[in-house]
Amino acid sequence: MASKTAEKFKVNRGTAGGDSFYVTDVTTLADGSVKRETYRSDNKGNNKVLVQTVQVDKDGKLTKDEISSNASIEERRDLRNPKSQMRNGIKNSVNSVKDELVDNNIDGVTDSTIDKSANGSGNAALNEVQTGDNSRPSGAIKADAKTRDSFPTGLKYPVDMAEAQDVIKFDMLKYEPKKVSGFGFSERNSDRASIGSVILPIPGGISDANACDWGGDSMNPLQIAGAGIALSMLDNNSVIGDGLSGALGDLKNQVVSNTGAVKGAIGGATAASAIGSDINSLLGRTQGVILNPNLELLFQRPSLRPFSFEFKMSPRSSDEAARIVEIIRFFKQGMAPIRDESRLFLKTPHTFRIKYVQQGEDSKFLNRFKECALLSCNIQYTPEGNYAPYEDGAMSSYSMSLQFKELEPVYNDEYSDFDDTNIGF
Repeated sequence: MASKTAEKFKVNRGTAGGDSFYVTDVTTLADGSVKRETYRSDNKGNNKVLVQTVQVDKDGKLTKDEISSNASIEERRDLRNPKSQMRNGIKNSVNSVKDELVDNNIDGVTDSTIDKSANGSGNAALNEVQTGDNSRPSGAIKADAKTRDSFPTGLKYPVDMAEAQDVIKFDMLKYEPKKVSGFGFSERNSDRASIGSVILPIPGGISDANACDWGGDSMNPLQIAGAGIALSMLDNNSVIGDGLSGALGDLKNQVVSNTGAVKGAIGGATAASAIGSDINSLLGRTQGVILNPNLELLFQRPSLRPFSFEFKMSPRSSDEAARIVEIIRFFKQGMAPIRDESRLFLKTPHTFRIKYVQQGEDSKFLNRFKECALLSCNIQYTPEGNYAPYEDGAMSSYSMSLQFKELEPVYNDEYSDFDDTNIGF
């Protein structure tokens, strides 16, 4: 058995996440297996907190892959992405101690087995395919070979944005369909890896609008009586005969105590049915009354929240102009429908994870977002009203308008993820 600690490495998660430091321990075991433990540390490699434990057997097969509860959402995403800075840092750490471990151990551990310990994403399906995204494919339909599913990460405007600036971050995601589960659908994985990101200053005019659809609904006495009979037959606490006889008995008592009124209603209903007329129309004409509609405002359905953002970007250099073009391309291409190889189907476009970041953390003073679809991306190339490009052809200013809508409604229980000092959704 031999153990070696690699030098710490740094992961820069940009304005939204800042710098994080990690230390990796690699241990060879008596049975020829290898254990790798990765810790989050301070900038000196101390105060270690376990993030991930991976173990492979002597043949290099993954036997243990656990992400600690201490791991942050960003760390979980990075571990799922084999091309992330964190995964590359782990591989480099393992590689840096590999030769010494192979030379000094007596357990027969090979360098290839040690190499395999750098794998592991906390997700068994990902470990098999080692892709950069843990979303399920949209059925067996394959996208056209030219389809783009990897975009630049950390695109930002302005290019010299201060690290402490409050920002809005857009992460692009591969769309993940749901599966049928019982009387509903499975939950969509909200932690799947980003395939590209853009960071922009928080614009003016930001808002949210939570709403539910309510509508008036009516049910006249004859409908209520029929519903009562039907419900009584479905009562689990009584046999069908007892429930039906009880409901009919109640109905009989109401008829007896309101003989004149009920006879008129029943007669009107019969006559209206015979001539194909509305019962209230006939009762209003013949008796000056209508059936009580028992009108009530009832909940109809939840709604999906829309969001709009306006950004004005004016390049101050050729590099910044190129970055603005990349940002516009990011949204335009990301929202485009995806053709399959046969051109028979269209696959769902990529979606977006949006968040406000204040002082390097998710804002608790602004609303959170659920996964969103980009409905429209409108670009004004001459927002000042004049065509005035630079010498290289870049526009002197661009105005970008983005309209998003969440994929799912917001539900009451989802606010329990935040304490009362946080606006939540």
